[in-house]
Amino acid sequence: MKKEFIYIIFLAISSTVFSQDFNSKINENPKFKKLLELSKKANNEYFKSNYFSIQVFSGNYKNADSILNFVKGEYLNDSIFFFFETPNYKVHVGKFKSKIEAQKRLRNVSKDFKSAFILKPNAKI
Repeated sequence: MKKEFIYIIFLAISSTVFSQDFNSKINENPKFKKLLELSKKANNEYFKSNYFSIQVFSGNYKNADSILNFVKGEYLNDSIFFFFETPNYKVHVGKFKSKIEAQKRLRNVSKDFKSAFILKPNAKI
């Protein structure tokens, strides 16, 4: 009887206690939001010019086009780049933030392209 009474009182007290207010709003300061957007934009600009890629081919147009079609079918989740850099057409796979990520991907790519290698396309010498 005593245990039941304590249990009922405990339930009555616990049902009226609230641990958190669900109406709290975080990051409502407009200056913070603006700073966050500027940070995202700066990170995107940095990534556009500082990434690693894997070159799978460099040569004539006919072979480059053939390899491009193969790569498009084989590496669906990767960015694929096809461009002309005198005197060759080149095919690159991927856009990686770090060299480690590129090396991991290179292990799979090198099964199809033995001469594939990692490069940093926009690297300043």
